[in-house]
Amino acid sequence: MYDIYDIALLIPLFLLMMYWWRTSEQKSIAIAGARNYCKERQLQLLDESLVFRNFRLERDLRGKRSLCRAYEFDYSKAGEDRHTGIIMLRGYTILRVILHSDVLEITDFQH
Repeated sequence: MYDIYDIALLIPLFLLMMYWWRTSEQKSIAIAGARNYCKERQLQLLDESLVFRNFRLERDLRGKRSLCRAYEFDYSKAGEDRHTGIIMLRGYTILRVILHSDVLEITDFQH
């Protein structure tokens, strides 16, 4: 039979597994979003990968702050250059994409 100590050991393990599962789903959404964004603008997503950059407090259109994840990716315009972009997610929703090149391009997806 299980006692309280066994349950106390299982709870952190369960929480860690839930965090990993949610993080991997969010990263999959971010990769697909970056891929589609680059495709729409005739850019090439380099390495087909993202790197978690940081957590940020971002405001929505109503001014409410929430914790968001920022992922960084590399893209190319002509196949010979390399630029950095950032995709921001709140939960499973893409908030904005920021492209750093000659001109800073920010696209908001908030409604």
